[in-house]
Amino acid sequence: MHDHQAAVDDLGDAAASAETRCTEFAREAVALAELTTAIGGEAEEVAGQLTELENERRSLRAALPASRTTATELSNQVVKTETVLEGKESELEGKTNAASLAAAGLRAALAAPGVQAAALPDVLQDEVLATLSTTDRRGVSEEVVITKLQALQTALAGSHDITPERHAGILTVTVSGEQGPRPVAEAARQVSGQLAAQRGYLGERYQDIFATFMLRNLAERLHGQITVAEDLTRRMNEVLDVARSSQGVHVRLEWRPSAALDETTLAALKLVRTPFADRTEAEDAMLRSAFTERIDAERDTHSGGYAEILTRALDYRSWYTFTVRVADAGPDGKPRTRRMRQLSSGETRLVSYVTLFAAAAAFYGAISGVGDSDVGPLRLILLDEAFERLDDPTIARMLGLLVDLDMDWIITWPSGWAYPTKSPECTSTTYYAPNPAEA
Repeated sequence: MHDHQAAVDDLGDAAASAETRCTEFAREAVALAELTTAIGGEAEEVAGQLTELENERRSLRAALPASRTTATELSNQVVKTETVLEGKESELEGKTNAASLAAAGLRAALAAPGVQAAALPDVLQDEVLATLSTTDRRGVSEEVVITKLQALQTALAGSHDITPERHAGILTVTVSGEQGPRPVAEAARQVSGQLAAQRGYLGERYQDIFATFMLRNLAERLHGQITVAEDLTRRMNEVLDVARSSQGVHVRLEWRPSAALDETTLAALKLVRTPFADRTEAEDAMLRSAFTERIDAERDTHSGGYAEILTRALDYRSWYTFTVRVADAGPDGKPRTRRMRQLSSGETRLVSYVTLFAAAAAFYGAISGVGDSDVGPLRLILLDEAFERLDDPTIARMLGLLVDLDMDWIITWPSGWAYPTKSPECTSTTYYAPNPAEA
């Protein structure tokens, strides 16, 4: 019984122990199931990440050659950029040095006597660089400067000393006169100021001269010269009226005021032809004003002395023009006037010679009665290679016209045997050359 009880007790202990073990097993089994479930989800996630990483690895491996090529190109570009950068830095250093030397040269040039006064006369020292940067100035060669210097030395010889010198590589010129040595630019500026002042005085002098002498003497002198010119024109037309070709072609000259004259000069020209005693004070004032304008215009455009300016401004020959009128009979027998361009080459030369002969005859006729001597001028005309493209009969008529005009002549022409039948005496000499190049 005792053993049985012990066995029952042992069985109860075993059953309790087994129950405890079962409870622990169940608890551990639940925990194991939970762990297994958790481990399975992470594994799937890790497997997905591994797949993505593998795909990325493959992509990177495929892109690796291109990346290596790009890296190589970039490396080469870096080397090139560094080389260019070094060159630019060297170039920048050179340009910086050149700019420094240029600035020093500019300062030395501006310090040379008269340079700034000549190049930048109205610019302050602090504004020189800004002005030069915005000014387009072209230099000239030293040969041009030397040529101008020689002309200046010639113009100022006897009154000023011209001294060329070099400062900072620049050829400078110093003018020495009564006021001492000065740079040529400063001397020119002072002379210009004095000239402007003197022009004002000269204008007053003009007025005094005109008021005293011009209206009484100058206008009368012009009137006399114009009258003489009209007389010469009349004499020429008298000669031309009888100088007709075999076809009846003859020439007439017209000497009239130029169409290019302005109204003021035309009005003055009419007043010049009016005697002084017949002009009113208003007409005298108009005449004085017209002549003053012409003289001022001449003085502003040309240089020269007072007499030269007056001579050019009041040269009446520039106020008139000659017009050659050619007349003959038309196909219907009626007189007509033709233009020069409507003539043949032979007729044009004929007109030219006839006009020349008439001018010479009128001139000699006008001076024949001048002076107390009874001996007239030598009425001689010289022509070289004359009468080209004119036939012998026409040449004979031209020479006959000279005989009628009581003219002597010396004429050369390459060939021709025409002689005027009315000539009292005519000598012909023929020259031969063995080689045409020696003629």
